[in-house]
Amino acid sequence: MMRTGRVLAVIAAGAGACLEACHKDATGLTPNDVAGHYAAATFTTIQAGATTNQLARGSLIDLTLVGDGGTTGRLFVRAAKPGTADFDASLAGTWTLAADTVTLTHTADTFLRDMPLRVAGARLEGDKTFSGVQIVVVLQKQ
Repeated sequence: MMRTGRVLAVIAAGAGACLEACHKDATGLTPNDVAGHYAAATFTTIQAGATTNQLARGSLIDLTLVGDGGTTGRLFVRAAKPGTADFDASLAGTWTLAADTVTLTHTADTFLRDMPLRVAGARLEGDKTFSGVQIVVVLQKQ
């Protein structure tokens, strides 16, 4: 009986290692590696050669990636012109990890759901152009 218990323990340990390995891709990243709270360290827009630091203007990106694939957070973009409305959106939704790229899905129509975010250590980095406006973000894990 003692031998059977040891065999079962070895099988259980092997199964656990397999489950962990099966959730890793070629980059070695798992959703749990990437999950966490992120805040914008860089958020710039570039249009017609003019760069605007959106963080200095009072904009923010606050994003939490939950290990089970859920997201929470907020994208706030200060209005570009006086008399126009600020943009304030919930980032509640889901996320996926494929290789070293995070993709967000949420109800709000934001550039973040259309911008792949590359995992670079403790950062998520995105750079994409929308209708002639290049948006560059670096989200730092907190």
